[in-house]
Amino acid sequence: MATAEAAERRFAALTRKEPVGEYNYTHFRTRHLLQDAQRTIAKRGILPGQAAPDFELPRAGGGGGPLRLSELRGRPVLLHFGSYT
Repeated sequence: MATAEAAERRFAALTRKEPVGEYNYTHFRTRHLLQDAQRTIAKRGILPGQAAPDFELPRAGGGGGPLRLSELRGRPVLLHFGSYT
């Protein structure tokens, strides 16, 4: 299994990154789902079993300040981004 640092380096080295305005929860489109499926089939991005790059998000409900993914290390975590509805 790759270390978190190796995963971060791999992510940082990606030559093609989607601009934030192009992949955003406020306008998720079918084409985004299709692009994700194509990337999954091509095994682009972080592979299953590899550590995800660390990031920070606001906590649900806004209480307790932001949450960093690294705070959850050693615990099962499911990352779910986007919606099909």
